[in-house]
Amino acid sequence: MTGMTDGRRRAALLLACAGVTQTAWAGDPSARDWIPAPVGTNLIAGYVAGLRSSGLYSESRRVDGASVDVNALVYRQMHYRDFYGKTMQLEFIVPMYRTSMDLPGMPGDRQTGIGDVTLGSAIWLYNNEQTKTWFAWEPFIVAPVGRYDGSRPDVSPGKNRWSTIQDFSFVKGIGESTYLEAIAEVEIYGRNTDWYGQTLKKDPSLRFFALASTNLTPDTYAGVRYRYETGGRETSSGETVATQARNHQLAAELTHQINDANQIQMQYVHDLKVENGPRMRGAQLRYVYAF
Repeated sequence: MTGMTDGRRRAALLLACAGVTQTAWAGDPSARDWIPAPVGTNLIAGYVAGLRSSGLYSESRRVDGASVDVNALVYRQMHYRDFYGKTMQLEFIVPMYRTSMDLPGMPGDRQTGIGDVTLGSAIWLYNNEQTKTWFAWEPFIVAPVGRYDGSRPDVSPGKNRWSTIQDFSFVKGIGESTYLEAIAEVEIYGRNTDWYGQTLKKDPSLRFFALASTNLTPDTYAGVRYRYETGGRETSSGETVATQARNHQLAAELTHQINDANQIQMQYVHDLKVENGPRMRGAQLRYVYAF
């Protein structure tokens, strides 16, 4: 990477790994998210999340003395409508992040602001309530409108690049109140043309989710989620700044339906293994209002 000192280059390599901290909290699915609401339903969801790192990793090696903290607020709005006999969901997601980072030999850094906005449009290609079977496809567009500083991309709320996410989801109900879900996701990235004055390229990322949930009471259910991510190699000026991910994560959640219009959910997330970036753990609180 021309124009960068050896110390700055080393820091940039670490910061590229740390750049994955801005998890799309509202984008990662929770149990039963892919069971469609009735046509005409509107949903407003708010998320409050806090993540703390238990180590920062570069090519599976822990970086001593490095830590990352992320706090997030997310607003998400959804609308279900009919589209030629199929149920369709339109949605947009607006996140706000506060990221704090400490790296060895460097002063601590933190930044707060609005992140990139995500727009999505799901369609249920198969929707059978009688057999409790659903299959859906949702393309997302992530627009680079968030706050961004090219000299501090590691803690910037925005990513300064367009991306598209394609989700494919299968849900199957078993018995009275148990659901199994499988989701495949691919994200394709545009170029960030202002990464420390260089152009940063990123290979597509692949993510796979397996979820299971069951009712504890008629109004409360518990769920678990396994997440695996691979791909996402990053390069700048022909030099690899982050190798591909091989990340494993577990999440547990408890959801309570207060009444027909109000729902609350608590989720705990724990990274099992991280190839590049921070190994995170934390909690998320979600509130949903339906009208």
